Amino acid sequence: MILCPICLHEFSWSEDELYERTPAGQYQPLSLDEVSGPRREDLLRAAHVRCPAPAGAGLEHHLPYTYVRHGRPLVIGLVGGPETGKTHLLAAMIGAIEQGGLRPYGLTTDAVDIDRHAEYVDSYVHPLLVERVALSRTAHRATAEPVDALLVNDGRHTTAVAFFDIAGELLRSATHEATRFVPAIGGLLFVIDATTRSARMGDDSFRAVLDRLPKAGGRLDVPAAIAVTKSDAVRFQAPVDTWLYAEPDGLDPASVLRESRDVYAYLHRRGAQAWLSPYDKCRRCTLHFVSATGAAAEEGRFRRGVRPRRVLEPLISLFAMTGVLRGYPEVGI
Repeated sequence: MILCPICLHEFSWSEDELYERTPAGQYQPLSLDEVSGPRREDLLRAAHVRCPAPAGAGLEHHLPYTYVRHGRPLVIGLVGGPETGKTHLLAAMIGAIEQGGLRPYGLTTDAVDIDRHAEYVDSYVHPLLVERVALSRTAHRATAEPVDALLVNDGRHTTAVAFFDIAGELLRSATHEATRFVPAIGGLLFVIDATTRSARMGDDSFRAVLDRLPKAGGRLDVPAAIAVTKSDAVRFQAPVDTWLYAEPDGLDPASVLRESRDVYAYLHRRGAQAWLSPYDKCRRCTLHFVSATGAAAEEGRFRRGVRPRRVLEPLISLFAMTGVLRGYPEVGI
């Protein structure tokens, strides 16, 4: 059974009812009865499955065949307010993955949907990393579809991983269409602006997500990572300086624990205790200093270039806690 992340309808699927997307963006039935060999595999790579959600569950929608063929996908939700830099962080993550950043962990990736992944790279990754352009906010993204999805392979197992980046103001509404994916979340990435000065009450988008997920024994079983982004703005402060420019040392649980403790102490010292709610409510949680760009934009551009730092560390921790990355000691505090 597959859980649709768009409408939360659980369904079985079959290769007997496949669709292809036309150049106009419409879907039409795809028959492979007379096709075999490499050509069949190539057509399957671009095929889609229609979600058979009953009437009233939302508009008709389709999922890539590669998204459902590998079992239950992992849905990762990026959570944070509108100025925290979620969009820059995700673009920097995908850029680092494209440049082989997961190779040291024995992981390879492919696009779930080749066309949409290329569109995401062209619209977000390339403008940020190559053209040095500050990305626009995600307030316009009011749909419940993932912004990108990858097939992550460890040499033996393949997992489809979908990333949802919904504007913070939409996450605050439990009834908004864009938040329907929340109950399907398998991993949470909370994003905190290291320069925030309004930290006393925390982020209500955090509460909107944490309060909606089911708890067992008072705590969430969904793994979480907290990324303190824009850490370059406070890079001369201890302990940020210790971590931001340290070379990644693989997935060492002792190192992850030390960084998590330092991030916790940093936020606590700034009076940002309310931002630590994911640590309080999730059974497993890691905390990280990251910088998606290496510097602040000036008039919409990063004139000195874009230099991401440690952007994959939160994702690697989530992969370890969700079983996407196997063979490493368990992390999380």
